[in-house]
Amino acid sequence: MTRTDSSLATLAEWVGSVDLESIPAEALTAARLVVLDTIGVALGGSEAEEVQRLAGDLGSGTGPATIIGTDRRAPAAVAALVNGTSSTWLDFDSGHVHPPGTPLLPAGHMPVHVLPAALATAERVGSSGRDLLAAFVTGYDVAARVGVSSRLRIDIHPHGTYPSVGAAAAVARLRGLDPDGIAAAMAIALGLTIVPSFENGYQGKSVRNAYAGHGARIGVLATDLVLAGVVPERDPIGTVFGSIVSPTHDPELLLEDLGTRWECTRGYLKPFPSVRYGHPAIEAAESLRDAVDAGRIDRVLVETYDLPATLDERRPTSELGAKFSLPWAVASMLVRGRAGPDEFRTLDDEAVRAVAAVVDVVEDPAMTARTPGDRPARVTVVAGDEEATDEVDRSAGGPDAPMGPDAVTTKFRSLADRVIGAEAAGTVAEQVLGLESVDDVRRLARLLASPESGARGLQGRDLGDGDDVVG
Repeated sequence: MTRTDSSLATLAEWVGSVDLESIPAEALTAARLVVLDTIGVALGGSEAEEVQRLAGDLGSGTGPATIIGTDRRAPAAVAALVNGTSSTWLDFDSGHVHPPGTPLLPAGHMPVHVLPAALATAERVGSSGRDLLAAFVTGYDVAARVGVSSRLRIDIHPHGTYPSVGAAAAVARLRGLDPDGIAAAMAIALGLTIVPSFENGYQGKSVRNAYAGHGARIGVLATDLVLAGVVPERDPIGTVFGSIVSPTHDPELLLEDLGTRWECTRGYLKPFPSVRYGHPAIEAAESLRDAVDAGRIDRVLVETYDLPATLDERRPTSELGAKFSLPWAVASMLVRGRAGPDEFRTLDDEAVRAVAAVVDVVEDPAMTARTPGDRPARVTVVAGDEEATDEVDRSAGGPDAPMGPDAVTTKFRSLADRVIGAEAAGTVAEQVLGLESVDDVRRLARLLASPESGARGLQGRDLGDGDDVVG
């Protein structure tokens, strides 16, 4: 057995042995909030016409798993695909710390891979909330560890890469596989890693939103393949993450502080539905909202570190393109006082377009040198003879400035109420924040269907043979 084989086996043994009592309260609290946040962004993303069409084409009126925000159900792998896609659609989903090293790379988004796969599987087998929570925490940890022990090639988007391994770990645990089976599922997921281009984000092409959905589907598929008798490569982590998608992989980092450092406590939640490394500039613009007259703005200068300095498109032509445009996000905040989901959907606001056209985004080498400890941005607004400046060292939502339960619940309700109704959304929030008390995840999941859903009609019914579908 190679060293990396041994590392994968150690991870699998750990995934299979962790129980809820061994997970510290801090990690469980963080995990519940991330689960609630991820369900919320999935509900918000489910409103997209593309997601609705995908659900209509791939789903049906029956099946073991809910397609969130629709009246459709599907096999677990299909539900994971659609729900992972909707979770990504708004670019409002949570992520993890940046991989170590320079240059700074984008952070991985574990939850939109792990939760759709785990939730669909929990419905498939009738898991409890305790089971789902433990699988989510361990799956998140595995995904994050593969990420921080590797360095993706700079042109590769992290969606559909190492987070899929965590999805496979969570699913394998929920399906009751032993450590050898969990290791095999992770190994197969490693072998099914995709190599998505980051350029799609900059171009605003919505295929990028399917990467995480595909990665969640891999998590379900990997376990199905193991149970079918499919055999993985001997050293997939060394091959895939030590050569193909990442030139280096460090097995020691993979296992560092395993069981004592909980990766879900090192993530962030997004206050704005746009690319995370643009948030400091948006926050700086927010503080300048009342400092100048937006109708008189002559120039806006955004100085920041190397990664967000690439977000310089002044005239985005799509919703996703606007989320990868600092000129648009900053202009929206200055003109409208908001940078929420609706502000990135409506690109015909002439006042915002006029300000975006005079926003310059430049790299400040001194700011780049401060990363990753700080991830700063400075925004200067010039309006006639008025000038105002503000600088933000780090954006909110991370471990050093976390979003608490009230803020996460408010964000969730802003997305969920309009899709499933205020009563159902309130019940979902209550149950997720007390997930350990949920006896059968299927009852919770059925609240996530749209009000027109036939599945919602099953709410409160006894789960008879017709409802207890495992296929």
